Amino acid sequence: MEKENKNGKNKKHNGFFRYVYSKPANAKTLLSLARESNRELDSILDGVELDTLSPLSGLFSEIQERGESDLAFRAKSAGGGDLFVGILLEHKSYTDKQILDQLGRYAFNIMVNKNDTDFRWFPTKAIVIYNGTRGWDPLADFRRKNRAKFQGKDLPFEFALVNLSELDDERCLSDVNVEAAVGALVMKYAFDRRGLSEMASAIGCRLELLGNFGKDCFLEKINLYLGEFIGEEDLEELQMAFKSIGQRMGFVSAGDARRAAERSGRRAGMKKGMEKGMEKGRAQVIEFLRSQGVSPEIIARACELK
Repeated sequence: MEKENKNGKNKKHNGFFRYVYSKPANAKTLLSLARESNRELDSILDGVELDTLSPLSGLFSEIQERGESDLAFRAKSAGGGDLFVGILLEHKSYTDKQILDQLGRYAFNIMVNKNDTDFRWFPTKAIVIYNGTRGWDPLADFRRKNRAKFQGKDLPFEFALVNLSELDDERCLSDVNVEAAVGALVMKYAFDRRGLSEMASAIGCRLELLGNFGKDCFLEKINLYLGEFIGEEDLEELQMAFKSIGQRMGFVSAGDARRAAERSGRRAGMKKGMEKGMEKGRAQVIEFLRSQGVSPEIIARACELK
């Protein structure tokens, strides 16, 4: 049961992760923000030109046939020439003992360079983006195992774990790529309602830069993928923090009206459900009293009580 809950949580967050970071520019921003406080990530990206990130297509990869990886890119090496490296981005919302085995399968089954006659895979840099609530170091776990001593304590691919809790809030809020930076913050605080509430106003100011359509679209994605983890009240607080220009000028946009109607409908539905439940319960009580021989007068007086 615990595993099912974890997988459901991760699947939801994966959707948001893919939506935001499947764009090379957003993936570059996420990696650039993370490497500022992550020595391992900074080291493995040292020889990569992140400006050349591009999604792996069927020409270079088996990813579309297998559908295993969250995101897979290729990028030119900083040394120039035609040397490319593969960048695997894998998202996790919980600690996973099988992560290195999973990445190993990805590295050799997905990062296939069909144009290379020497080695049929890209030199791979596997990066796990983690937004869980527990501390986690899968590489340290691996190096404590007996098998590690026969592999020189190293994996057959480069690896780094990015814990989003280590991202600097102010640095994210000041980044020019609003979508990528705010996406990282939302995922960072996905399990911290108080923290997200405290960030709502500042995040709202940044999302204003996306314009009304971009802002509303981004909020819809947060609601779709992360709503059940963030909570309806927090989502409403975020939406209030992101007031549209129309609201400020005194009229209500179509999006505002729709969201208000949805909230009103939910409240009306709950009220109606409670009323029906009370009516059913009262009928059952009356039937029970009658079966016990209670007089109609006493039953009537009982029904008048609140």
